[in-house]
Amino acid sequence: MDSPNALDTNTPEISDDQLQAMYNAMERDGYCCIPDFLTISSLSTMQEFVASSVRSSQNEYVAFKGREAVKGSGLDELAQSPQFQSIFSRLYVASRSKPAPAVEFYQLLRCLTGKGMMEHSLNFHYDSYLITALIPIVIPDTGRAGDLLLVPNARPVRQTYAGNLVDKVIVDKIRQKSLRTRAQNDPSSFTRIKMVPGSLYFFWGYRSIHANEPCDPDTVRATALYHYFDPHADSRLKARLRR
Repeated sequence: MDSPNALDTNTPEISDDQLQAMYNAMERDGYCCIPDFLTISSLSTMQEFVASSVRSSQNEYVAFKGREAVKGSGLDELAQSPQFQSIFSRLYVASRSKPAPAVEFYQLLRCLTGKGMMEHSLNFHYDSYLITALIPIVIPDTGRAGDLLLVPNARPVRQTYAGNLVDKVIVDKIRQKSLRTRAQNDPSSFTRIKMVPGSLYFFWGYRSIHANEPCDPDTVRATALYHYFDPHADSRLKARLRR
C-alpha cells in the first residue's frame, strides 16, 4: 500500500517569500528553478528506474503516464507529498487570485533515447494545463543535452476551450515548421533551460510555447512532468470532441 507521507521529510518546505520569488521569475523570465530539490538518494532511485526501463525498451524511447505507471520510482510518492502539492496550489493562487482546486496531477515520465529520439523532439506546443513542473532525472553530460526551449507566456488563459483550441491548432499545424526552423537557425531567440538532474523547474505550460531539443541517440534524457489545473476541464465542447 502506498504511503502518502513516505517522502515528506525529503520534500523541501517553500516559504511564502520563496514562493513569491518563484512566481515573479515565472512572470519575468518564463520559468523558475529550485536547485537540488531531490535528495541524492531519491534521485538515485529514480535514475535506477529509468535505467531499467530503457534497458527493457531495447534502448528506445519509452514513456509512462500516471502515478501507477511509475510505482516504486519515488515519482509516485512525490506526487502525494503535501509539501510538493502545496507549491502548485500556492502558485495557482498567486496567478489566479482565487482559491486553488484540489491538486490532481497529469503525470508523465519521458525517456528520450535511440532511433526514435527525433520523433519526440522539437514538437512545439502549448500544454493543456496551467502549471507544468519538470524534474530532470537523467541529462546527457556530453553532446546534445535536449535543452528545453520556451517562448514564454505567449498567450493568456483563454476564456473558452474554443479559443484555446485555435491557439493550439495554430502552433501545431501552422507555426510548427517555422518554429523548428527558428530553433535550428536562431536557437538563442528562445528562452533556453539547461537542466540539472534533481532540480525542479516550473513554467506556465498552458501559456508558453515549448519543446525539447534533441539529444544524441546513444544518450538518455529522462524528465518527469507534473501538470496541474486544466482551465477547460468542464468544457462541453472539449467533452464532445473527445467522444
